[in-house]
Amino acid sequence: MHFARLYRSILPVLAIFLVLSLAACSASRGSLTETEKAEAEEAQAEEAAQEEEAVQEEIPAFATGPVTALRPLTTLYVEAGPKSVELMPGGGRIFVNDLYAHKNFIFDAITYQKLMVIPLPDEPVETDFSPDGRYAWVSLYNSSKVVIVDTESGAIVGSVPTGSIPKEVAVSPDGRWVYVANWNSNTVTVIDAAARARLKDIPVYGTPRGMCFSPQGDRLYICIMGGSALTEVDVAAGHVVARQIPCGQNPRHLVLSPDGNTLYVSNNAPGTVTVIDRLSGSTLATIKVGRMARTLDITPDGAYLFVCNYDDGTVGCVDIAARKQVFTYATSKPIGLAVDARGERLFVSNYAPPQITVLQIVR
Repeated sequence: MHFARLYRSILPVLAIFLVLSLAACSASRGSLTETEKAEAEEAQAEEAAQEEEAVQEEIPAFATGPVTALRPLTTLYVEAGPKSVELMPGGGRIFVNDLYAHKNFIFDAITYQKLMVIPLPDEPVETDFSPDGRYAWVSLYNSSKVVIVDTESGAIVGSVPTGSIPKEVAVSPDGRWVYVANWNSNTVTVIDAAARARLKDIPVYGTPRGMCFSPQGDRLYICIMGGSALTEVDVAAGHVVARQIPCGQNPRHLVLSPDGNTLYVSNNAPGTVTVIDRLSGSTLATIKVGRMARTLDITPDGAYLFVCNYDDGTVGCVDIAARKQVFTYATSKPIGLAVDARGERLFVSNYAPPQITVLQIVR
């Protein structure tokens, strides 16, 4: 690391020395030849590339170390009841489902500028994206369908029917499948993304809510909020139920660890997070958090969870290794949240007042 800094510091000197040497040699002859000019420019470009590479080596992929606090950075204002907030693929934009305003909001994740307001025909609940981020699949609460929003133009470019009261949406890692949890139908709709067509409905034994795919996309896990288990779907075998995994009462949301081996499930009624070995289906731990535990997300180093304790009016920080909620941050009616790709910021959707609270993750 010290060598990289030293090397970076002397690169400009070397480049200047090279150019001056060539200029001095050519001064006696009159001027630089075209070949010498090209060689000098090539040398400068190579030095600049090496300098950039040295800088990149010093920047870690994500933040690590103990999380000690959350600190407010800014507030993004929407209109009425932001149900969920997502970081779009690539991390450069923030996507908000503003339920009662019947709108999507898109913000720049660096400048926090409002980029787009997209009118919708009904109340948007949840969203997932095509892998390139071009299309957002948005569930509409009262319309028994999802709409496809072009995130570049803001236009609605398609829709697909679902069951009654669609909520969670999950797009497979390869972008081939879109799953939609239908709150009132006790079904999950499977959509062929390329054809933009409903393939089938999978019946489940209770109210489905949160969902996530395995890293390979061959399995899908569904929170059965009307029960006490996750339903595992075998995607590769034709979208069929493979097994039920006990996870605690009233599971609402779940996320996968960065290595793909562990599932973390928020249990709304008891206010707990269940830690599950994904492959064996065994429960590893149950962590007490706050009342009405809802949306959660994990830091990219896999060390911390953040959870919306809706009825407490707090966001909880869970130390995964310690199996403990180590602190809470007071914020009004937190219902959705998302951690950025570097694990440096947390975005929280506050149901009321209608806003997105942007917090620094302090380490």
